[in-house]
Amino acid sequence: MPRRQFATYTSVLTVAMIAFILGFPFLLFALARAIHCAPDTCGALGLVFGLYGRMLGALIFGIAMLVAIFARCRRAGLSSWWVVASLFWLLAARDALMAGLNFWGVGFSLGILSFRWPITLILFFVFVTFLSLWKGSDENGSEPPPRSWKIAQASAALSGIISAVMSIPLFVTLGWIGGLRLISPQSAIMTIQYSLYLRIGTQFVTLTTVLWLLLFMFTGALIHILVSQGRANLQVPPTRFSRMDS
Repeated sequence: MPRRQFATYTSVLTVAMIAFILGFPFLLFALARAIHCAPDTCGALGLVFGLYGRMLGALIFGIAMLVAIFARCRRAGLSSWWVVASLFWLLAARDALMAGLNFWGVGFSLGILSFRWPITLILFFVFVTFLSLWKGSDENGSEPPPRSWKIAQASAALSGIISAVMSIPLFVTLGWIGGLRLISPQSAIMTIQYSLYLRIGTQFVTLTTVLWLLLFMFTGALIHILVSQGRANLQVPPTRFSRMDS
């Protein structure tokens, strides 16, 4: 997929998803008014429609974005591992995509007990923005600086691993819904929250703290790559007359 087409495609998808999330409470309200549900059945209706309706929208958005990222990475000569990292970034941001501005019972049924900053979703859109601006091998773009590129790859890999760990409760929830009830989603969430942290003196370094650090590293490395490529594109090649004068 060409860079400009990728930028347009992902921009339209992002705007559509934002509009879908912001307008979802109004959809629930309109549905409840349309079918004239009783007070004791509106809650069940909100849970079912809020769960499966939002899940369908998030699924369509995620698949469409991942297909676009795969097509752009393949065209630009990037590894397919970037698609895997993008997948786990989206899965770790399920609380914002699924439970944000939704019926309260949806978050509880999915094991989402609290909201936090969607850091992995920010990582995802930082990478999408980078793909929209960076000229790959298909446009004869300059090679990224090795050090910045290694920092970007390392921070993406680490954040992808953390996102995969944070997505374990989602897989547990799906297994619980499918009848595989080895551990409850709430227990999985508590185990991750209380086990995966580093204590330094009286301070605790949590997954969120590490993700913020990786986000700054990732964003800084990609900005440096874009700036370096912009400077390389501004360099005017010597003409025949300039070579004769020298």
